[in-house]
Parts: sequence; C-alpha cells; structure tokens
Amino acid sequence: PWLFEGEEFCHTLLVSAPGCGKTTYLRDLIRLLSDGTGSISGKNVSVVDERSEIGNRTRMGEGFYLGKRTDLLDHCPKAEGMLMLLRTMTPEILAADEIGGKEDIQAVEYVQNCGCVLAATAHGAPLEEGRERPGFRELLAEKTFKRLVFLSSRREQRGMVEAIYDGEFRQIFL
Repeated sequence: PWLFEGEEFCHTLLVSAPGCGKTTYLRDLIRLLSDGTGSISGKNVSVVDERSEIGNRTRMGEGFYLGKRTDLLDHCPKAEGMLMLLRTMTPEILAADEIGGKEDIQAVEYVQNCGCVLAATAHGAPLEEGRERPGFRELLAEKTFKRLVFLSSRREQRGMVEAIYDGEFRQIFL
C-alpha cells in the first residue's frame, strides 16, 4: 500500500547497498504489478534488463516468471532500452535495475514525462547520502520518485524494507 498513491502505483526507487535484495524486490514487484493483486488490476510492464539479472533468461528461453503482461528487453543498455521500450511497447510501468550513470539519469528524466510510471533500483545507503550523489541529487530535487524505498543492509535483515519516504522526503514507513 505504501507504493501507491490512491489506487495507482507511483514512480518508485528501491535503494540499498549491493547484495541486499533490490533486484529480487524489483522482480517480485514487477510480477505483482503485471498479474495484478487484490483490488489492483494488472498493468502492462516493460523491463529493460541490461545484465539479465531480473529475467535471468537462458539460451533456452527459461528464466524467472515476470508476469503475464510483462515485456522483457534483455542484454540492452538501460538508457537505450528504456527509450526503445517507451517507443515500441507502450508500457504503463517501466522497470530498470541499478540506474546510476549519466545516460540512465537522462532516460529516467525523459520517462517521467511520458505518462509511464517508473520502478527502478539504485545503489545507495541512507537518504542523506543519496542527496549528495551526482545525478541523484537532481532526481531527488525534482521529486522524480514519489516513493523511495530503502532496504536494510544489516546481515540479519537483508532485503527487508527499512524505511519508505514520499517525494517530499517525509518518512511514511519505518
């Protein structure tokens, strides 16, 4: 419920240190959004998977189930892939893992103005650190993401949601 504004999923950024569950969380979120859950109807989701970590496709076409309304663009640079998916697949939700480079940030800025909701992950730690990172500083200042979800990096709690902030940096879950 914290990732929605009313009944609609909103621009969401999942943040944590490496190895703390961002990609797994994103994969589960993609599946739930695509198939629908509870009172939320399924959405058309497009995923750009630069390193084949989200879909984990093999040469035989096997991989993780991402939902019945999900299109997957595998082994394509994120920035280029986001724009390609926008132009060809008309997604309601676009997902990308580990945004961070200058090109990724520019693509995110473009996506936010195209009527498509973005779900993404990024390496990071507390909100204060993210506010200082080049590129993210601008995304945060422009309030691109309506939800900032921080996953715990503590060994015994890896992958658990530690805090959620809204686009105004108000903590809405701890």
